[in-house]
Amino acid sequence: MQDNLEQPPPTLPEDIVKMSKHKLSSDANPREIFWAIVEAYKEKEGFEDLVKKYAGIREALVNIGCTVLEEPPKAQRMRIAKAKLAKCIMAMIIVGRWEDVLERALSNLYERKKGPDLNMLMAFGDGFTNNGELVGGWLKKSLGEERPSEEILAYIAQLGDSKMAKCLRGELLNIARTEINEPQVHAMEALALLLPDEGEVAKLFVDMMDDWDIETKKIALETLKEHPVAGAAKKAVNLYVYEPDERYKMSLEHIVENNKDEAAPEITKMFARLRGKEAEDIGSLARKVFGKKQAKGLIPKELPLEVRKEAEKAVE
Repeated sequence: MQDNLEQPPPTLPEDIVKMSKHKLSSDANPREIFWAIVEAYKEKEGFEDLVKKYAGIREALVNIGCTVLEEPPKAQRMRIAKAKLAKCIMAMIIVGRWEDVLERALSNLYERKKGPDLNMLMAFGDGFTNNGELVGGWLKKSLGEERPSEEILAYIAQLGDSKMAKCLRGELLNIARTEINEPQVHAMEALALLLPDEGEVAKLFVDMMDDWDIETKKIALETLKEHPVAGAAKKAVNLYVYEPDERYKMSLEHIVENNKDEAAPEITKMFARLRGKEAEDIGSLARKVFGKKQAKGLIPKELPLEVRKEAEKAVE
């Protein structure tokens, strides 16, 4: 009879074998744990288990990851591209369902003047592409809060993903209508991706063409130069003669040129009611957009002779 001591030891479960490669001492510090998770991600073994095991220190792990992304490559503990490291951090958040630290990861790697960190921006985009329902739900919740995150909005705007913008359309519209400064501008930058097809978004940009906030007005005009939408040319004609800034007058000219058919009858109406300097301005606009001959055709024939002569002179 064979002695029990001579029998081979039982085979260890597969998950224990995988975890043994990343065995950590009981007093391991968070930085050691972070690099163990990165190694597991790189080797595609034991990553999910480690993420779940150390969920209790997720804030520290994300902070460390963001710090490492900003360090010179030579300072890193292992050789890994920063783009892949950023993807690892985003994967930790998604796999661990660490919704509460997503904003932390993005805000740690954001500066108002420089904008989002490029590596984290790409990782953020990949995270949404591969986990749209999950990440989209997190973003909807975050943007629906009383004070939406400027950092998250900046990442959404800079990413330029129309699918993400469409997913967050309702939240972005609300922010663009009710917030001011950077949050409003970033929301509009993201919504611009939905033009010209989204009617409600198009109306928002037309409404903002004469907004009191310079940055908001600027993005509305610059966007509508590139994306012709109904109503924009008509409003541009009405704003043109009262706009004191030549830069914005040029933007209004482009908007009128994008939709001449809509602008033409409005210019005719303006010829009928404007006099003096304002009549000269509308004549100048008509000449630049339509040319002299066609511009003269927009002058109402029923105008008094003196007024008509003045209008004709304005388009010369």
